Amino acid sequence: MKNNKGIKRLFWLLSVLLGIAIFLLCLFHYRALLNYHEESHLFRWTSYYLNDHFTSVQGIWEFMVSFVVQFFYVGFLGSLIVAFIVVCIQRFTWWLLSHIQVWKGAFFLISFVPALLFYFFVFIPSDYRHDDTFREFVQYDYLERTHQWEKILKLTHSKAPLTNCGLWCTNYALAMRGQLDRMEFYPQAGVEGLLNDAMQTPSLALCSMSDIYFQLGSVNEAERIAFNALQYMADGRKCGRLYRRLAEANLVNGDYTIAAKYLHYLESTIYYRGFAKRWLAALGDEKAVDDVYGRFRQLRVKDSKWLVSNAKELLLRQLVDENPNNELALNYLVAYRLLQMKNMQNVE
Repeated sequence: MKNNKGIKRLFWLLSVLLGIAIFLLCLFHYRALLNYHEESHLFRWTSYYLNDHFTSVQGIWEFMVSFVVQFFYVGFLGSLIVAFIVVCIQRFTWWLLSHIQVWKGAFFLISFVPALLFYFFVFIPSDYRHDDTFREFVQYDYLERTHQWEKILKLTHSKAPLTNCGLWCTNYALAMRGQLDRMEFYPQAGVEGLLNDAMQTPSLALCSMSDIYFQLGSVNEAERIAFNALQYMADGRKCGRLYRRLAEANLVNGDYTIAAKYLHYLESTIYYRGFAKRWLAALGDEKAVDDVYGRFRQLRVKDSKWLVSNAKELLLRQLVDENPNNELALNYLVAYRLLQMKNMQNVE
């Protein structure tokens, strides 16, 4: 009896150690992947969302995944949930094996196999495991979203970016630190590594580019990129980060009817609900908008033609011409011209 109790305690200890290991991996090594999953789904607490997904097996699976993934917004909580699911799978597998009496205690480690398979093949997507460029964009996108400029620069120093996403995030990090004049000390690939919104770019990578345009003051461009990124998300999924950007762009532009549409959508979520409720209550309050987004209203290009423009240098020049105090746009304009000159020299 004592021996059996000791074995059970050992088995529970191994299960707990598995959970701790998964938790630490998610919280530190795979934190960017948690962010990617959260951006790829948007769970809404409405009866319409429920009914819309319970019409097929695939819809039910998407409903369950989205329900869990919404909590990945908080890294600690997301890591805890993934660890809990993995341990539950392991313990359930062991419960089945022990009750059908096929395996003895010596084969306890076999129960870890389904749990680890779930972790490595469901939580970690195939593209992340095998595609270096995909893994890179996931990492840079997370660091840019959380404004970890120093880590972006360290990442670029350790390994030259393989994608334009890595390049534009690196240059953006330099710009936000007031060091864009040092871009020559970092890998460059022409103007496409400074500003780029080509449609072949992965839709979620455009989140970072939308952020850059928004900070530059090009609110309409930020809105256009966010809208296009939403349209090209796989399986018609939604992204809370992009919906928030669309709401912000329309708040800055004073298009409160359109802003309300996106805010009502976000109101039915957990982690974007506070933002949505705050601005739904303040719609039409110019002072409230100016208090938060006054800088962007001052810097923005008023001409709506830029909603469909691809002339990056002209856009940057207009941002500077309309507001000479727009230091970020001025630095980008200078960097853009320097990269153009370098390209011309390379061609010659």
